[in-house]
Amino acid sequence: MTDDLLELMRERIAIGLERKKTQEALDGWERKALLTLKDGRQYHFLVANNTIKVNEGPIDNPDMRVEASEETMRKLFLEEMGATTAILKRKLKVKGSTSDLMKLKHIF
Repeated sequence: MTDDLLELMRERIAIGLERKKTQEALDGWERKALLTLKDGRQYHFLVANNTIKVNEGPIDNPDMRVEASEETMRKLFLEEMGATTAILKRKLKVKGSTSDLMKLKHIF
C-alpha cells in the first residue's frame, strides 16, 4: 500500500506542476515538509527550484508538518477534497507559517 500512495502522490504532483497557479505558488519557494499518516508511515516533501519531490521516510528539521489519514491524502491528491476543506473538517493538520499554509491551497 505504501508504494501505491507514494506513486499516486508523485503522479499527481507531476500533473499539478503543469498548472499555472501551482507554478506561481512555487516560484522562489523552498521548504521541507514532513507528512505523518495516522498509521505512523512518514513521507517527506522537498520543494525547491519550482518543483516538488516526495520520498518515503522522515526528514530532519521540516519547515512544515502535516498529519492526515491515508484516505484524506488520497482525496487531496485526487482533488476530491481541497486542503482548506480538509483543514476545516480537521482531517488535515498542518503546522507551519501562515504564508506556507496559504500556498498549500494552490498545490493541492
